[in-house]
Amino acid sequence: MADWTLHGNAALLVVHMQNAITKSPSPLDFMGHQRATAEDDVIPHIAALLAAFREKGLPVFYVVAFTPDETSSPAYGLFWRGIEESQANRLGTRDVEIVDELTPRDGEPVLYNWPFDLFRTTDLEQRFKDGGIETVVLVGVSTGMAINVAAYQLAERFYNLIIPSDCITDGNRVLHEALLTGVLPVLGLVTTHDDVIAHL
Repeated sequence: MADWTLHGNAALLVVHMQNAITKSPSPLDFMGHQRATAEDDVIPHIAALLAAFREKGLPVFYVVAFTPDETSSPAYGLFWRGIEESQANRLGTRDVEIVDELTPRDGEPVLYNWPFDLFRTTDLEQRFKDGGIETVVLVGVSTGMAINVAAYQLAERFYNLIIPSDCITDGNRVLHEALLTGVLPVLGLVTTHDDVIAHL
């Protein structure tokens, strides 16, 4: 077990663990996140962490990405083109359902964001304040987009940030490793899900 202490009230934040992003077949298979999620056993690792949080009575929050029916996307970027062509992540579809292995329980909030900012289109920040949350354990897909953005947003709000390295992944392995070793440790504690569980 690593030598660190859990500070204050902790919450688990599960980001974009939905069918279209983490399971195949998917209209977003071209991004490779589904393959990486399976290869890295991200879902079982998050499931174990989720069970530990629930056992301790600690809060769990989910954020799901959706694409508005009417949206104007930027002209450049593979992500924008892929979203427009695939018509993925529409509300009311299987795409935006959280994977079965991580199904939320009653009372565990599911918030919907677009496109990357977890706070601008949700009341997540107010929910954290209401719950007296000081430490956030951040998990989900993908490292290069949602997780990286969320890490900066949480750090900017001065939350104690913990990122279990085996609970995040990305279809772009080079980007994943660069962020995991070069950026995320600057913003928070990078460890493993087993280590987090041991400190709860």
